[in-house]
Amino acid sequence: MRLDYRILWFDDQPNNAKPVENRILTGLARLGFEPEVTMRAPVAGVEDPLTDLPDQSDVDLVLMDWRLGGSHDGAKLARRIRQKFRDTDIIFYSSESPQALRKAIFDEDLDGVHCVNRTELGIRTISHIQSQMRKVLDLNHMRGIVMAATSDLDQAMIDCLEVVQAVVYPADAASFAKLIGEKVATSMRSKADDIEKLGNKGRLDKLLKEPAFGAAIRLTVLQAEIEKIADKIRETHLLDALGRYAQEVITPRNDFAHRRASMKEGKLVLEGRNEAFDQNSMIQLRLKLLSHADNLQTLLAILKEMAEAHGETALADQIEEVEKVVEQAVESVAAPSPDFPTGHPLAAD
Repeated sequence: MRLDYRILWFDDQPNNAKPVENRILTGLARLGFEPEVTMRAPVAGVEDPLTDLPDQSDVDLVLMDWRLGGSHDGAKLARRIRQKFRDTDIIFYSSESPQALRKAIFDEDLDGVHCVNRTELGIRTISHIQSQMRKVLDLNHMRGIVMAATSDLDQAMIDCLEVVQAVVYPADAASFAKLIGEKVATSMRSKADDIEKLGNKGRLDKLLKEPAFGAAIRLTVLQAEIEKIADKIRETHLLDALGRYAQEVITPRNDFAHRRASMKEGKLVLEGRNEAFDQNSMIQLRLKLLSHADNLQTLLAILKEMAEAHGETALADQIEEVEKVVEQAVESVAAPSPDFPTGHPLAAD
């Protein structure tokens, strides 16, 4: 499941389509998606507008104009798209009537194509996306998705600590390992002897993956170490966001992982918690997860700049790999079922 939603759009007058595009982008963003539109403008002189198409897995929806520039016919392009994207929905639109559009699609012997008049393209596209989500997601499914996302963020936090060690303790990883060893031992006294031995031996690789070195302790270590280079970080809000990580990521993760869940009056209720989760609160939770992923990405970008400034190419490459882990966290989250109440930002106008 992904947090992004990707649209492949064919229109020979992209400037005219811009208002509709903005409405769709705004609607998706309000759901907590990272919307991405790839606009292709088939005009006279463009030999083949379908050159270098992305993989089907990288496209959630295709928007196809009928009357394109030059000799390009949107219906025929839709047929070729269908040959490559067999399971991807296509919205076929024009200023012509839906009946004329359906005939053009029928003549090309196509299935899974939705015909829409241009004037209704924005609202019909949003409605179609809502329908897509309704088919595949529900609140209980969302519980597992949130768990996947927070687990990925936990892994990203581990990778961030490895990078912090390389930046703050470039020639003394053993000191960092000893520091972590002491913190984990304080938290888990029953395992103190074994963990302290790992710290004294400089076994950072073992300590970072030690179950006793949990998310809360990792966070406190990361916060403390980032504070040491705070004078090099212009974006002070990054430190503030780390301060909210425990409440907005770790606590929900623990709740979803360890509390019994039940459905009451259409809401997800976790045992021992007064707050019930409905569609809107799930959206807000997803937005917070995305915000913390963005925060980690910015922090990594700053650390990468520091590494490059000191000529540490290998370290910069390592940070780039960690950035991919954070991206994976973003892609672990999907949208909730969009049965929107009146007044919701995506409710039909």
